[in-house]
Amino acid sequence: MTLQLRLLTLLYLFAFATVYGQTTIKGRILSADHAPLPGATVALLHLPDSTSSAQQQSGADGSYQLQINKKGSYTLQVRALGFADYHSPDLDLNAAQQRQLDDVRLFVEATEIAAVAVSGLQPAIRQYVDKLVVNVENSVLAEGNNVLELLEKTPGILSDGKGNFSIQGRSGANVRIDGRETYLTGAQLANLLRGLQAADVAKLELMSNPSAREDAAGTAGIINIVTKRNKRSGFGGDAFVRGSQTRRSQGTVGGSIHYKVSGLNIYANGSLGREYSEDSTRIERQFFSGGQLQSIQRQKETKELSPGKFHSVRTGASYEFEDGGVLDASFHWLRGRFISNALIDMETVSGGAIKQLASTKNNFDEQFNNLTFNVNYVNKYAGEDHFLKINFDYAPHTNHYDNNFRTDINDLSHSSIRTSARANVQELSNTTYAGRLDYSKPFSEVAKLEMGWKATYFFIDNDVQNDTLRGTDWLHDANTSNEFQYTQHIQAAYLLYSGKIKRFEYQAGLRGEYTFIKANQLTLGDISRQRYFDLFPNGFLLYNINDDNSIRGSFSSRIERPGDHDINAFRIYQDAFTYSEGNPELKPERSYITEIGHAYKNALISTVSMSYGYDVINWIAREGSNPGENLTRPVNIGNYKNYSVSVMYNHRIHTWWSANHYVNAFHNRYSGEIEAVVLDSKGSSWSANSRHTLELRWGLRTEIAGYYTSGVTTGAMRTDERYGLDLAAEKKLLGDRAMLKLAITGLIRNGNPRYTSTYGDLVIWNAAYPDNRKIMLSLSYRFGD
Repeated sequence: MTLQLRLLTLLYLFAFATVYGQTTIKGRILSADHAPLPGATVALLHLPDSTSSAQQQSGADGSYQLQINKKGSYTLQVRALGFADYHSPDLDLNAAQQRQLDDVRLFVEATEIAAVAVSGLQPAIRQYVDKLVVNVENSVLAEGNNVLELLEKTPGILSDGKGNFSIQGRSGANVRIDGRETYLTGAQLANLLRGLQAADVAKLELMSNPSAREDAAGTAGIINIVTKRNKRSGFGGDAFVRGSQTRRSQGTVGGSIHYKVSGLNIYANGSLGREYSEDSTRIERQFFSGGQLQSIQRQKETKELSPGKFHSVRTGASYEFEDGGVLDASFHWLRGRFISNALIDMETVSGGAIKQLASTKNNFDEQFNNLTFNVNYVNKYAGEDHFLKINFDYAPHTNHYDNNFRTDINDLSHSSIRTSARANVQELSNTTYAGRLDYSKPFSEVAKLEMGWKATYFFIDNDVQNDTLRGTDWLHDANTSNEFQYTQHIQAAYLLYSGKIKRFEYQAGLRGEYTFIKANQLTLGDISRQRYFDLFPNGFLLYNINDDNSIRGSFSSRIERPGDHDINAFRIYQDAFTYSEGNPELKPERSYITEIGHAYKNALISTVSMSYGYDVINWIAREGSNPGENLTRPVNIGNYKNYSVSVMYNHRIHTWWSANHYVNAFHNRYSGEIEAVVLDSKGSSWSANSRHTLELRWGLRTEIAGYYTSGVTTGAMRTDERYGLDLAAEKKLLGDRAMLKLAITGLIRNGNPRYTSTYGDLVIWNAAYPDNRKIMLSLSYRFGD
């Protein structure tokens, strides 16, 4: 602790060092109809050679703030896709000057051609030096999907539908909402994302190589879900109703209100939804011994969600002080309940004859309640890059599970019938406290130092009570019931230095994280503790060949710590033959990522990357304690290598037709030894996404998107191809205050995504038939200013 205090003291002595006076230029970028225009590129060019002295993207409210340290003559240049470029009259700037410029209005390059009208929209995908940004706010296709479905179709992301995500083929992506950790994984994270509406998302940020200011967790990088914030002034709001139909029906209603005047911005929005669905799964398990096939299990499962209910409430307020400081407080409440029933029929074949028949009835009642409180303060000094940020998060989350199954087993070889039944009640709570400080200080026009500190405290209490059926009586099962507590405390500090030398831009960072983990098996009276300290270096380099071409390179190191569900040794049963358990012996997984890329404007972007990991954590399916049983358990499977190439292309085919395309090819290889079983699993894969937006007359806009993913190798598992085609259209009504949207998801699709798992003496073939073909209709109305 003494060393940490010394480091922090040194950091903040640097932070408050005085430097040269700076000149600040502020203003706003608006469209022709006076609406804020976010994402425009604003640059201050030094005259007479027009070299760029400062550059920034306009914010959500169209605002920008540029700073320089050198007096002289300048011109302001503004560029945005679909709009004519703007150049201001010459500006004579002095040192240490604060200057507010008039609003800049951009006009579209063409207002009408033949049967179409053109409006300036940002590209659907933009590549920045440290992240790929997918614009969701202007997407018609986002309507009607939840966030889990949105992520499954996002370029660069692969999802298994169970809350686990990969970036560019690398598994282990960390998911955040508005820059904050969810501290949920697997099924818990999937339920949370299923309760969030894609229509509430502004953009997705994919950080395959995050900088030192970001947490080191997530071996594949970070997926940040950025939700919408109010941009309009005055008082107003909107209301919507949305209905969709798959094999069953779904519906959502909601709305929002806002009040924004001077520096005060108050907002609230909420939604209430209900859904029904049906899906089915086919599974075949082949059990071997000494290379000889012993038995085959063929299983058919049908599952009905009836119903799934969820609601979301998000509210907050922010105030901007006259000195540029902003105080923001927000609250988000997300609650859901999913009641489902499943029927599993299974036959066991041995020697060419059916030896056993089993039928299982499962009842699932899963509830979650997620709260997030956030207070954030930003103190801006002279210049956009000179600031102090203070942030505090408090996030309690609870899950309640009330599940049971009954399996009737007909043993044909012995002419006997028996019943196995279990009842499971689980109370799970996790609470997170997190606080952080971030400070940024420019040292010249082209160099700045960033530093920060973050502390996170995470506590889980997992109480599981299991009962088994003995004859006609339910008896407490002390062997599988347990209470498990998990504590994780992380202290982190980072330094980040960035600068520019002629055409080179660079960034070098170092993050240190001290981790303390305590796992308390209360039922067994067993407590284990881990303490370790890790350094995570990273760096970025950008070379601007000319105004249109640039080359970038980056390097980072990452970590994936075992979660509570990974190390809890007690079993969770699905039926009499299938169960899972954690592994208390797991070690943290570490990885290293290197990327090299080229960009032509923001139109053609290519990236080549390589990733290496060791002590890789992967859930492996294997034979259970008894013949015919199936156990899934996490292990450190050894080493992992990933090679990836991706190309993104944004272009405007016509003045009314824009498109973006994304192609990613990668190769994964896993090698190691797991409990005397050698694993050498490898495979090449590719994925593609193509999205087209057409701006038509009379306020009509349409989108069509296609996606394809070939088979993907992850650990001992290989998935088969997945593909689909989605179509959507929207029409403005009532003076652009109302919007009618129609979307069809899965217009063309493969309805049975499959995978094969091979480990030791067990081979599993799985085919799913999800309820994912959907037609949706929604109507929204905007009122007020």
